Amino acid sequence: MKSFAITLLLAIFCCQAVSITAQTATPEPTYYHVMSYIKVAPGKHAEYLKLEQAWKKIHAAKKKAGRLEGWALLDVLAPSGASCEYNYVTRNTFKGDEQLADFFEGQYMPDNWQSLLTPEDLDLVNRTDEIRTLVKNEVWSTVDRTMAADMSDAKISVFNYFDFPEGKTSADHIKMEQDIWKPVHDARVKDGTMKGWALLQMVFPFGASMPYHDATIDVYKDMKQLMAPWFDAYFGKVHAGKNVADLLKATGEAARLVKGELRMRIDVLN
Repeated sequence: MKSFAITLLLAIFCCQAVSITAQTATPEPTYYHVMSYIKVAPGKHAEYLKLEQAWKKIHAAKKKAGRLEGWALLDVLAPSGASCEYNYVTRNTFKGDEQLADFFEGQYMPDNWQSLLTPEDLDLVNRTDEIRTLVKNEVWSTVDRTMAADMSDAKISVFNYFDFPEGKTSADHIKMEQDIWKPVHDARVKDGTMKGWALLQMVFPFGASMPYHDATIDVYKDMKQLMAPWFDAYFGKVHAGKNVADLLKATGEAARLVKGELRMRIDVLN
């Protein structure tokens, strides 16, 4: 009996220790993404790509100093054409509130930024506003994601912008994505039929006048992987025993797809 009592006390102590550890564990930092929408005039694209290579050196210095987590340059493949609002997107990723606050409040350029550049680079950076137009900035935070172990060959992404039907909120959309779609994407990433998926919320700007509030990003190795059929092979299998029509109806009731953009990764620093 004494042995049993000791065993019971040890079990209770272990459970309490696990509970305390879980409660005091440091929460994962939020990842923020500053999306900069860029318009490049006809005839300026080659010069713009050289300009971004110069800026990449500055971003690398900020990353080394702990002020930036990552950077990427994306070409907007669709929509395209002269009437489009922008044709490139850059993504600066920040880990935690402190890095994001530094982006807004700190000195943007590293102290030694000019020494990082060649004379040609310096000329390009000084003519940034002449070469490209910054259309707008948006700040997004990562809510959830599933990614392959190796993302180095992930080249194509589809950026989906969402609004909510009357009476629905971002919380409804997030729950729907995590309950219905994330398990499907988990299975696809595991099987290698897609590279990754992420669920984002827009942090800035905000308000009722904004045309979208949440987003998902579907990431693929290439266009061939993107175009390959997958729905019939995965959706019913992952949600075996459930009514597919009901799940698709629940999807539409929780969120409204405002638009989707096709993007190609040109360069990355992470």
